[in-house]
Amino acid sequence: MLGNCIIRNPRAADGTLDRGVICESLLFFAKTHLVIDFNTLALVIKGGFLDDLIEMLKRGYLTANYSPEMCGLHTDTRVRPTEHIFIIFKITGHQKTGTFKRNVEILEYELEHILRDKAKARFYHRELSKLVSFEDFADDTISEIAREDIRNPVFARQLAEMTLRNKRIPQDAIQFRFIEAYKMTGNKFAINTDINFDALRRYLPEPDRAAFGKADLFAGLLDGRLDVHLAAKFNSALVGNESNQTIVEMILKRSVGRKFDAHAFERAIYDFISVDTPRVREIINSNGRTPREFMSLLDSADVFRKWLGTQNPEADLIREMLREKTNVGWLESIPVKALRFGIFTGLGMLGDVVAPGTSVALGGFDALVVDKLANRWRPHYFVEHNLKGFLDIESPPSGTSAFTGQS
Repeated sequence: MLGNCIIRNPRAADGTLDRGVICESLLFFAKTHLVIDFNTLALVIKGGFLDDLIEMLKRGYLTANYSPEMCGLHTDTRVRPTEHIFIIFKITGHQKTGTFKRNVEILEYELEHILRDKAKARFYHRELSKLVSFEDFADDTISEIAREDIRNPVFARQLAEMTLRNKRIPQDAIQFRFIEAYKMTGNKFAINTDINFDALRRYLPEPDRAAFGKADLFAGLLDGRLDVHLAAKFNSALVGNESNQTIVEMILKRSVGRKFDAHAFERAIYDFISVDTPRVREIINSNGRTPREFMSLLDSADVFRKWLGTQNPEADLIREMLREKTNVGWLESIPVKALRFGIFTGLGMLGDVVAPGTSVALGGFDALVVDKLANRWRPHYFVEHNLKGFLDIESPPSGTSAFTGQS
């Protein structure tokens, strides 16, 4: 298994909530923590995911905290050269509500602002306040570290090129000789480059052209740096935001020289079904399955997740699963007669091993049942039956899905 993961601002490339990455993380990571910042809460509500998130929190599938911090790049054009500074900030009050003293008060304000319904806002505020913590995670050093990142000319150039590509500017139009970030007083910096912004504006949407300039080149860096900070604080992998993830990978590659590809680990599980099997993330995001259906799948995944937790992330999972599939387990080796006479059923021990919390009636075993139990509680059974059934959205007609989440 992939250890722990932390999710912040789970935004897909099209700007919508990446519900699929939240669900998929619950399946493959031992523990998942969601940082609900100002942008994340808006994504969750607008993505119609708030009720599902509350249910997941109630079931203990993940933990969460509300920290209404936002990352930004402030530009001061009143001075020459123009000065920039990375900042992490949050709303401290409103003219109608006064000053906010605690994050729990900001949560209520944000819910009312997004939902435009005070009754709903109060309801969700009560629910979330019982389920999340309210700790802030920003560190004063993050902004300074981000500034030092771009003072490295190689990193600054890579980040600028990536930013321009993300704005859909053609690669052959991205031509410049230098880009430099100069340290100014405090945590401020100035940018010197020969990028011809006027020539590149024609590739941008009309509303974005006027403000396009040097500040855009490094606007996403602080978000990436905050993600790295959170991952280190929680000793966790960072997943969920496609644009930030690229910056995070650049930072990690510069710092440690390599990165672990979690997607390759997950892909091996899907490839056990078929090389063209879609991921849970894709199925959820395309509305092929609902988060509630995924919760049913997750309820049936305990044995698979326990097995996954024993695997080295660098292991060949297909080979390991095939080994488990062909192995003659301990249950198959127990004589049927012994089962019938209750050697293991006196204290419900067999029931606890096969299905924790259940009991197994005497006299209910025969060779066929033993064979089913021996195979059903191996990891490959979940993948070949439960997971495969969840991912197969073409067979059952809409509204009459054959998938139940039960094994």
